[in-house]
Amino acid sequence: MGAGDLLVGCTSFCTLEGNSNVQVIASAVQVNIEKALLLKPDLVVANSLTKPETLDMFRKLSVETVCYPYPKSFDQLCLHFVELGKKVGKESEAIRITEEAKKQVQTARSSVPSTKTKPKVFYQIGANPLFTVAPNTFMQDFIDFAGCENIASDLKIGSITRESVLVRNPDVIFVILMGSISAEEKTKWEQYKSLSAVKNKKIFVMDSERTCSPTPLQFADGLREMIQTIYSK
Repeated sequence: MGAGDLLVGCTSFCTLEGNSNVQVIASAVQVNIEKALLLKPDLVVANSLTKPETLDMFRKLSVETVCYPYPKSFDQLCLHFVELGKKVGKESEAIRITEEAKKQVQTARSSVPSTKTKPKVFYQIGANPLFTVAPNTFMQDFIDFAGCENIASDLKIGSITRESVLVRNPDVIFVILMGSISAEEKTKWEQYKSLSAVKNKKIFVMDSERTCSPTPLQFADGLREMIQTIYSK
């Protein structure tokens, strides 16, 4: 939303645009509080992976701290984006971006062809252990908006076995992991010749940033790509 110049510290998983002097002061979970305080932040932005005691420490030191839980839907993802925009003085830009993203999502949804049965989809977002998309997360919206059925729709959490995936026999598999692991997992699935996704040649590797931790516009881009790959012949 054009507020990159306000950023002074980030995690080792953050993607920064261009050359940046922003200091890495945290992993996905652990924060180096001393380094963070040396940067004299006015605002600390965290998610549910951050330890509550870490957030309490910042608050006790009078640093404004906000924590956004993992979004349960695309709409909630947009809501968090606008809330953050308010915090950094970019509310109007954040609203403009989310409205554009919603238009793009609607356009993508309208491109889904009518089918007699919904394609069964497996989204792999973890390898060891095997992990997938569970209901009540924004990633479930990828599946719903693409007119598909999540083979893990009966699970409360995303933990699943390879054997269970084979029994559920997805028509399409998306592998969404970090780095070279995605290619390795794609190769593993291709060994199961009786799997519908293998027969259909419908195993795809997706960019994890656009799908697992997207901005509203990245969500729209990811959905558009998924729909195109699912229904391409």
